[in-house]
Formats: sequence, C-alpha cells, structure tokens
Amino acid sequence: MTIDALLAQYSVVILPALVVAEQVGVPLPAVPALLAVGALAASGRVSIPLVLGAIALVALTVDLGWYELGRRRGVSVLARLCRLSLEPDSCLRRTENVFARYGVRAMLIAKFVPGLTTVMPPLAGVFAVRRPRFVFYELTGVLLWAGVWLGLGYAFSDAISLIVARLERLERTLGLVVVAIVLGYVLVKFVRRRLYLRALRIARITPEALKSRLDAGEDVTIIDLRTRLDVAAMPHAIPGSRWMATDEIDEHQAELLRSRELVLYCS
Repeated sequence: MTIDALLAQYSVVILPALVVAEQVGVPLPAVPALLAVGALAASGRVSIPLVLGAIALVALTVDLGWYELGRRRGVSVLARLCRLSLEPDSCLRRTENVFARYGVRAMLIAKFVPGLTTVMPPLAGVFAVRRPRFVFYELTGVLLWAGVWLGLGYAFSDAISLIVARLERLERTLGLVVVAIVLGYVLVKFVRRRLYLRALRIARITPEALKSRLDAGEDVTIIDLRTRLDVAAMPHAIPGSRWMATDEIDEHQAELLRSRELVLYCS
C-alpha cells in the first residue's frame, strides 16, 4: 500500500496517534503527515473536519488526563513527565518560563514549539487553571496547530503530491533513512545528556561536606537555581543561599559569580 493510500484510508487513526506521540516528546513526523493529508483533502480523498475532530478528541482526552494529574499531584508529575522528554533537564524550566510570561494563553502556541506541548497540560493543572478555560485553550491550540498544517498541505497540494510520489519510489530506502535520522537524533540527545550528568558528578559536593564548610566559616556562595514553580511548591532553602533565575543572570552578575567559589543547587 502506498503512503497516500495509507493516509487516505487511516488518517483518522494515524494522525491522532502521531499527535499523542508528539505530546510525550517522541520525535515522529506528525507535521509531514498533516501536510500530506491536507494535500489528499484537496483532491477530495480525506475529510478535513473529520480529521480535525479526531485529532481534537484524542488530544483533549490525553491532555485532560495530564491536567488532572498536575492538579492533584503537583510538581512531582512534571518531573516524571520530563523524563519522557529527550531534553529532561531543560523541558520544565523552558515551559515554566513561557507559562509565567503568557499564562494559559501559551497553550495556543504550545503545539508549535517542541517540548512545550509535553509539559503544558500538567503545568496548567499545577497552577489550578479552571477546567473550562483549560479545555477552551487546549482545543483552540490543537485546532490552530493542526489546521495550519492541513491548510498548507491543501494550498500546496500539487507540490506535496509530487514530493510524496517521488518518496514512494524510494520505498525501503526512505524507511531506513527516516529510522536512521530518528535513531541518530535520539542518540545525540542521549550522549549529550550523559556527558552533562557526568560533568555534574565530577563537580558534586555532598550536603554533609557543604555543612562542614559552612560551619567552619568558609566563604562559600550558595546559589539556588530552582525554577519559580519549584520554589513556590517548596519555599524552604539552604540558609544563606541566594535564589537566581538562570534566564535573568546578566553579564555583570555572571562575572561576579565567576570570581567566587560557588555551590549551585536546583532540586
């Protein structure tokens, strides 16, 4: 079965599945599939309202589940969900900064930004966004995201159909290339994370060692790098520490910090 025939027949199953995968950070080609389905809709082989309805229903069901978990269990859900991401060390901080700046309206663009769509629903639950408000922005954001790519596919259907036809000639080679790209992407992220964690282990200090140095009166500057959300959830801090948001450290502060012996903590 060709790619276009497969999408024409099973688009209401394939596209929602790809959307769910993308919601948990799995790098599957949801956007190319949406473009291809939009091109098929231009020739009357797919119903755009039906596809949009299926995507919206599945995305809302999944994200409502994450929203309720965030509302009931708090920050711990975010930490666990971030472990599913290929960039667990930055996904929470980046999403929290966007949410703190734009509030629930950030859900309108969350699907367009990798990583945001994963953590945004439980984050809305943690901040106790009202359910009707969450549902409204969730549905609007999903329909906007899917509608844009389906619309582009519809508008440029001739070019996309030509690309799909050429890709079909590659058949098995194309599949191997896609798999190789996905595996390579995951491998690079994994290696970068392992190197990052190794660097942290090299420069690590135990709580007992830090306490001994503080009791001895040593001049050690302690910087609290927790996110605003973490601080709100657990306002206790190491005595004498200074809280700083990483995205707010200016050049002067960075130079000042370099001249001191620092202990950083973020959990």
